[in-house]
Amino acid sequence: MRLQEIIGIVREHFFLALIILGIIFFIGYFILYRKLFGGKRRILKKQLLFGGLFTGYVIMVIGVTFLNRGANYQGGMDLSFLSSYREAWYSFSVRHWQFVYLNIFMFVPFGLLFPLSHSRFQKAVWTIGTAALFTLSIESVQLITGYGIFEVDDLFNNLLGAIIGYGIFMGFITIKEKGIKRSFFYFSPLLLVVILSGSMFAYYYLKEFGNLSIVPNHRTNTTNATITIDVQLDDHRRKVPVYRAPSYTKASADEFVIDFFKRMHLATLNMEVISYQNEGVYWIRGEKSYNIWLQFLDGSYNYTDYSSFDEDKELKDIDEETLKENLTKFGIDIPQDSHFQQIDTGIYEWTVDKKVIENQLINGSLTVNYYNNDTVKGIDNQLITYDKVRDIQIKSEQEAYKEFLNGKFQHYSENKMIKTLHIHKIEVSYYLDSKGYYQPVYAFHSTVDGMDTTILIPGI
Repeated sequence: MRLQEIIGIVREHFFLALIILGIIFFIGYFILYRKLFGGKRRILKKQLLFGGLFTGYVIMVIGVTFLNRGANYQGGMDLSFLSSYREAWYSFSVRHWQFVYLNIFMFVPFGLLFPLSHSRFQKAVWTIGTAALFTLSIESVQLITGYGIFEVDDLFNNLLGAIIGYGIFMGFITIKEKGIKRSFFYFSPLLLVVILSGSMFAYYYLKEFGNLSIVPNHRTNTTNATITIDVQLDDHRRKVPVYRAPSYTKASADEFVIDFFKRMHLATLNMEVISYQNEGVYWIRGEKSYNIWLQFLDGSYNYTDYSSFDEDKELKDIDEETLKENLTKFGIDIPQDSHFQQIDTGIYEWTVDKKVIENQLINGSLTVNYYNNDTVKGIDNQLITYDKVRDIQIKSEQEAYKEFLNGKFQHYSENKMIKTLHIHKIEVSYYLDSKGYYQPVYAFHSTVDGMDTTILIPGI
């Protein structure tokens, strides 16, 4: 989720909160309190201001939590503590970290505004206790209605945010009354989060290789599984190469796309660019529209010429050599000994399976769509050439198998518990990490409950 999207959601629900707040205040104060019950006590301006801000904040939180999503999570629960942190760490995705920190900072205003709305709420038990009830209510309603998942991590993060907010409130009060030293205790939750976060990110950026998204957030339940294996496991560690993908920065990605479009004699002056953490979306719009979706980590991309949707355009069969000539216009050279096949009318694919040439490894596929006006209008280029970094010692097959037995692998199934698991073959494969390194992994080619699947275990 980009910053613009977050600001848009807050802006949308902020005005909704103001409208609902005005209605609640009018009905509650003027109709119920003043007219029906004859109330004469007037609300202090301070109470009106902070009470109104707090009520508006609560309405906005409810709006953000429920109104911007559909009921798509029937019965969803995640009771594994800190699983969202593990998911964010292994993938090291900005989006996942945003959700973690947004769940914390979303409740900071609660800790600040609730004690300001009335003097009796300045006791920790009132603010923290009410915050716990509020976040528990939100999670429970999400579970019942399907507008979200009941997550223990959300409870923890929301409560932590409220504690930070309350600490900031009490810290500033304590500074006035007892000085800076006494206030340190109240600021400690915020300082602790800042220090731990800074240490974690510093550790990530200082270490050589990135993280692997194949590492599971939860262990797979293999307790009662019947596990059989066809291969003899090696207990010796060995050295294998680590490779580096042709990664791009945002600036170099922009240069690549501009050069790509210039090869087609297209003007890029008004090119639209939408950038995310690891990918960019590029548009040239007009009478004819073109799009490239480029992955920054490995340089793979998907190109579409939208004139392919015109009524007079149809896919057309062509020979391999003519197709290769057309691809040179896009700066694409097909590696020798690539496997070529026709997928369907006008749709062709070249594949290379982990071919090593000196200090390079080539792997992946290239799919091309050819049309009746003798042009290529669709390219899905996942054919990547990786450069060797160095050799590194990896786990033995026995060590990887122990992790396998302990359920330290990702497996998605409707049944949370595996019944039968048969391993046909084990080999060293590769998987792209969060820094663009092509890391060695063990690929367990298996049959799980009758379904053929490949289970990956990190090699390093």
